[in-house]
Amino acid sequence: MPFIDVKNLNRSFGHKSILKDVSLQIDKRSVYGLVGLNGSGKTTLIRILLGLLNKDGGSVSVGGYDPWKHQTEYYRKTGVVLENDGFFGNLSVMDNLKIFASAKGVSWKEAQKYFEDYWGGTEIFAASRKVKFLSRGQKVQCGLCRAFLGWPQVCFFDEPAVSLDIKAYEHFKLISKEAVSRGAVQLISSHQLETIDELCDRAGLLKDGQLEELDKKAGLEAWVIRVLNSGEWGKIVSGSGGSNIAVDGGVINFSVNGSQKCIPQIVKNLALAGCDICEVRQVKPGFSDTIKNIYKTEI
Repeated sequence: MPFIDVKNLNRSFGHKSILKDVSLQIDKRSVYGLVGLNGSGKTTLIRILLGLLNKDGGSVSVGGYDPWKHQTEYYRKTGVVLENDGFFGNLSVMDNLKIFASAKGVSWKEAQKYFEDYWGGTEIFAASRKVKFLSRGQKVQCGLCRAFLGWPQVCFFDEPAVSLDIKAYEHFKLISKEAVSRGAVQLISSHQLETIDELCDRAGLLKDGQLEELDKKAGLEAWVIRVLNSGEWGKIVSGSGGSNIAVDGGVINFSVNGSQKCIPQIVKNLALAGCDICEVRQVKPGFSDTIKNIYKTEI
């Protein structure tokens, strides 16, 4: 049985239907990416899974729990990062985390080991200031630290990477993978497609109230060619079967539909035109290619 099991979920606000017969099944040790335009229902779905909103119809089960019953054990097995960080602004990071550790049934000894092992050396571990004086990025890190506290069975993240600097983002990726290795399920809603590509093994697009499962291989193949001299290389790539072309200095980014035929022809035509090529490589496929192509087709 899937850890997260949603069947024919419906939710409306007034006369506006936000979720229409949405079904979603996610197994343990999985990271599911939820994407869609503003107002598509991503946050609504997460709030229903957390028991913050009730459904109008359908069924919802998370680890065997009905979120709307608001059982303490369910929340102790859950990690959350939402838009509102939920911290007490007049308390320090550690004082806040002591409160949340107690609420989640995690001993302070166990919590301290978690902080030292996985957050030692980070900005928030050393922060003695009140939370209200921390930067937006530091507050997001505090939220992530709390979310993984006690290694919950399931985590719900609404824009978890927003405001994170490079170092903090890399740390988030590492601890996310650690949680998955421990059996956790993660649902990540984000507009940052890089996060979806790097962390998620499945992804779905919420559009017009319905959830469409995405395939990493559904998009065109993305390629990069690096060159040493300037010229009308973009036009040559376009005329040789390339699309979605972007030329930035000596880097040509483009897509093809069928690399075995197109790439040799593109390289040949560039070389014949006097292009000095130093690198040709394929970009690892991701959900972002599929998403961009969906919206580009609509435009």
